[in-house]
Amino acid sequence: MATVYLAYDRKHLRDVAIKVMRPEIAASIGVDRFLKEIQIVARLVHPHILTLHDSGESGGFVYYVMPHIAGGSLRQRLDARRPLSMTGAPLPGEMVAPEPASVLAIAAPIADALSYAHSVGVLHRDIKPENILFTREHPIVADFGIAKAVSSASGPNLTRTGISLGTPGYMSPEQAAGFTEVDERTDVYSLAVVIYEMLIGEIPGRWVSDDSVRAGRFQDPAPKHRFPLNALGKTIEGALVRGLALRPDQRTPTPQALIDDLRGVSPAGRRRYRPDEIDEIVKRASEMEASNPTSSGAMTIGGVESIAREVGISPTLVRSAAASLTPKVRSGDVAATAPQTPTPLHRVIGGPTRLRFDRVVDGELDESDYLALVDEIRRTVENVGQVSQLGRSFTWTMSRGAGERDVEISVSVRGGRTHIAIQENLKNLAGVIWGGVGGGMGGGGMGPILGGLIGGLHAPELAAVVVPAWLGLTFVTARTSYRWTTRKRNKMLEGLADRLASMTAELIGERPRLTSGERTR
Repeated sequence: MATVYLAYDRKHLRDVAIKVMRPEIAASIGVDRFLKEIQIVARLVHPHILTLHDSGESGGFVYYVMPHIAGGSLRQRLDARRPLSMTGAPLPGEMVAPEPASVLAIAAPIADALSYAHSVGVLHRDIKPENILFTREHPIVADFGIAKAVSSASGPNLTRTGISLGTPGYMSPEQAAGFTEVDERTDVYSLAVVIYEMLIGEIPGRWVSDDSVRAGRFQDPAPKHRFPLNALGKTIEGALVRGLALRPDQRTPTPQALIDDLRGVSPAGRRRYRPDEIDEIVKRASEMEASNPTSSGAMTIGGVESIAREVGISPTLVRSAAASLTPKVRSGDVAATAPQTPTPLHRVIGGPTRLRFDRVVDGELDESDYLALVDEIRRTVENVGQVSQLGRSFTWTMSRGAGERDVEISVSVRGGRTHIAIQENLKNLAGVIWGGVGGGMGGGGMGPILGGLIGGLHAPELAAVVVPAWLGLTFVTARTSYRWTTRKRNKMLEGLADRLASMTAELIGERPRLTSGERTR
């Protein structure tokens, strides 16, 4: 948005940095409005915020003056850790990973500066390594609130300049989507990206899924990121996942909370639970999930861990409690678990409105074996369907036409296990059966009955008895037909789930297992 000049302040005998706004932006903003907005930023006084010396307009150019910081930027420090080409440009190679403590020593002052600014109603909106400067080892946040000043001063006219407020890769999802009403969580997201880059060497490069947030673990990171993430440990990885949550309501709420989360500090007042209480929590959470399932289906162990973490329960204890509830069946040297998901029944229509079966197999299925499962699915369901793959997971959905079934089967590999989920939405089936029987038998049969009783037999008094009986028979017929059909589909899908789990266990068992030495070669 601006060109930066190194200048000399003759009055105070010091070097300064002058940022001159691009002419088209200055024209869109309006000088008076921008200078009024910049006054808010000028009032920020914090040891880790770059102060604003002056601002003004000259010859149609809008400018503001800041101290010149000679210690370089965080971007320069990150680039210095990368191997360089002969031209001096960074190469996409492995970086020297810093210790988390040294990263937090930089991130904590930045978070403190953000928290201070947020307390007076100012957001940064463009946190990135280029805007983090150093005076020796003292980090300073630059351009604080400039994006907000530009946005507030220009309003809707800014979009005509083609300028984006923020930097791709560091902008929060809501900011990247163009939302004007954002809060401090947009800066939390950007800070989490910067911390991720300091620790891993690159930015995440993709949105974090809801499943990752529930599990507190990156489910589908770039392959070369997985090893350093594992080395950082679950505490730091979980904190980064929550700081990078796609949805603001799932994201860490404040910069300081992000730092506390990275340090493994529990919020004040967090209650600790006894082992018997943990078992009861897991049991009740499972019951709640069965009666009111989440949009993505059954709750994974990572989801339970995430809930438990919020109340101060160790993930180890959660898995111990879950293990006591989930029976294991051995298949060679591969243990396959088969969690049972109760099917909610609709008492009126006589059956469930949704079928779901989950199977979890110990061991990770290789991507080359996905086709074997797809072939089994197509053979059983008698439908070619459509297959989509994302990372180490694939989803098969039934090719549907009018009146066809709504079946979805997903297989995902994570955390040393292969998860299989099969579900069918039966709402269309309910409409077909109840609408067909009700309309054909109920509505179609009612005309002849009334016509025969009243017009033929001249016995309208019998209608008071025959009509309710006929409607009752229609209801029983529709209910019986729906129950019989859903039971048939339930049996077929349950058998498919068991076969897929068995095939997965066999395919995993057939592949040679690497020893720890072989994995490191």
